[in-house]
Amino acid sequence: MPRAYRPMRAEGEPLRPVIGDSATRLGVRERDLAPDNEGNARPRQGGMSVVSSVGGLRRRIARQIFSPGMVPQRLSDSGLVPGAIGPNSLHLFRIGNGSFELAVLTDRLMLVPDRDDHGTVQPEAVMPYQEFKQAIYDTRDQWVSGEADDDC
Repeated sequence: MPRAYRPMRAEGEPLRPVIGDSATRLGVRERDLAPDNEGNARPRQGGMSVVSSVGGLRRRIARQIFSPGMVPQRLSDSGLVPGAIGPNSLHLFRIGNGSFELAVLTDRLMLVPDRDDHGTVQPEAVMPYQEFKQAIYDTRDQWVSGEADDDC
């Protein structure tokens, strides 16, 4: 499974992402992948944004193409992600351990990189939009803390 990171709101013990359709939850916004006229999600049309690594997140913030307000400030305070100014209710999560490349994430999802440090989690095949959303939600227990990672 490819490795990817996403800052999200956290809950529980152990910490897991909060499910929902916003930029800081485990889910997809319609503006990032809208259902087609038949109500389906289609591959190669967008999806839930992820980054390649902690270093990729740092680079995206430094290049001002990722909002520092979406990364918890404690990661700036610790030196891991300089410039992060987001609320500490956010947490940096990681899924997988493989290379950040076009690959199957689950039996219904795939990782599609669009830059060296950014990609999207997309449907593996055409499926009903609600099924795609549920497939993302079903990965919740696979996300673990990435805040101790320093993989530049």
